[in-house]
Amino acid sequence: MSQNHKKTFRFHYLIDKEFQLKFLAHYSLLFISGVLVTLGFLYWLNQAKYDGGAVFRLRQDAQTVFWKVENDDPSPGEAKEKFVPREIYLPSYDHQLNMYTIQFDAVVTLSILYLLLITVFSVFKSHKMAGPVFSIKRSLQRMASGDPIETIRIRKGDEFQELVEVLNEVIQKRVAGPSRK
Repeated sequence: MSQNHKKTFRFHYLIDKEFQLKFLAHYSLLFISGVLVTLGFLYWLNQAKYDGGAVFRLRQDAQTVFWKVENDDPSPGEAKEKFVPREIYLPSYDHQLNMYTIQFDAVVTLSILYLLLITVFSVFKSHKMAGPVFSIKRSLQRMASGDPIETIRIRKGDEFQELVEVLNEVIQKRVAGPSRK
């Protein structure tokens, strides 16, 4: 391998696309099924425990509220603070908010974030597996076609280190050995 080829090879994280995308699909299916179970449980919990969820409805009629104000010129015996009634109008709202809707938005948002993190993790993790598998497959194809092969080289930190060591031993004993006779 030339030095130039090593540099470009190191930055291609989808080496064996079929293997790595299948690896990603398995992680994603596991994650999505977990999200569906979580949402189903939240829905069941809110329906069973809260009788349809705690519903918040904004009203259009006037509501009387009391505002706390300081009494600038209190008479003797009068409190320094007093409460003044005021009427406020809450805006109309065309839908209801319940605990399930609030939790649903949070779970979906976090799930999208987790799915992105799982995607990044699985691409990098599968790269550490797909690289050695690719090198092993290429060496075995060379061996099957009768081409001269070299020892299999993988990066430090890659998976299947022991397998590569055993295959390199086989290459040296079986393939390189008979040619010396």
